Amino acid sequence: MSIKEPLDRYGIYIPLTLFVIFTFLALARGGSDNWAQVVLTNALTYALGCQLISAGYMHIFRGNFVAEYIGWPKNSPFQYEVGLAGLGMGVIGVMCSWYEGEFQLAVIVVTTIFLWGAAIGHVHQMVKAQNFHPGNAGYMFYWDIFMPPVLIILYCLAHKAS
Repeated sequence: MSIKEPLDRYGIYIPLTLFVIFTFLALARGGSDNWAQVVLTNALTYALGCQLISAGYMHIFRGNFVAEYIGWPKNSPFQYEVGLAGLGMGVIGVMCSWYEGEFQLAVIVVTTIFLWGAAIGHVHQMVKAQNFHPGNAGYMFYWDIFMPPVLIILYCLAHKAS
């Protein structure tokens, strides 16, 4: 088995793991004065940014694997476009490590529209095409639904004083 196979299968969980590790380290080093901002920044950087960069890469360079994982036809030209959208949103997510406040809010708004739109697409595929492939009805579906409210709540907690 090559390194590519486990990365294809389990790489989707790496950004969430990075989020947990770096958040724990930041809070353990005394970053708890504004814990919500620390968690928000790490969520935007790792759980959102790195996840979307990874998804963008996969859609662009491993499109047929992703299509099969999601239950879509292979060789679809839109994979490249979805990949670029994910890559772009992932980069601005990572940029949240340097920019806070309204920049983070803008990232949350844009990615919420994209992720909830994707979740609606997943539901449509589940209902219409009975598509319950792991890439359509698994981790990414739940991530699409739950990541935005987590980010919105963290943003509100981090900025409640201002």
